[in-house]
Amino acid sequence: MPDVIILTNALLAVGTGSASADRDISNRMLSVKWNESFEEHDVTTMGSTVRKRAIGLGESQIECEVMQSYTTTDGGENIDNLVDTLRDRSATGGRFLVRMRKTNAGRSSTNPEYSMLCVMSERSIIDGEVGAPLKNGLTFLSADDLSRVVTSS
Repeated sequence: MPDVIILTNALLAVGTGSASADRDISNRMLSVKWNESFEEHDVTTMGSTVRKRAIGLGESQIECEVMQSYTTTDGGENIDNLVDTLRDRSATGGRFLVRMRKTNAGRSSTNPEYSMLCVMSERSIIDGEVGAPLKNGLTFLSADDLSRVVTSS
C-alpha cells in the first residue's frame, strides 16, 4: 500500500503585491484546494476515425476557507483587513503573489512550493451560524504562470 499523506499543516502565504507572499495565513486556514485546468480543443480533421484533442491555455484556481479575524493580537493575520486589501488590489487591475506547500516547512523535492500571481474573484464577507466560528471562503484565480520550486528555501 502506498504511503498516505494526511494534510495537517499546509502553508498558504499571500502578499499584498507581486514581489513577495509574506502574510502567512496558515494558522487561520481550515481547508485549501488548488486546481489546474486546461482548455480542451477538438482538432479532428476529415478522414479521422477517432477524435483528436489538443490542450490550450491553462488556468489555476485556489479555494480556501479561513477563520475570520479582525485582529492580530493572537499572533495571526487580520483576515478582514488582508482580504479587503486583496479585493481592492484585484478590483484596480493589480495582482498579488500566493505561495503554498503541503507542509509548513522548508521547500524540498518532497515538499514542493507552488506559487503564482493571482486576483481574488470571490470571498465570503460573513459565513457563520449560531454557536459556530465565523468563516471566510476565498477564491484566487491565476493572473500569470504557475511555478513549482523544490530547491530549499
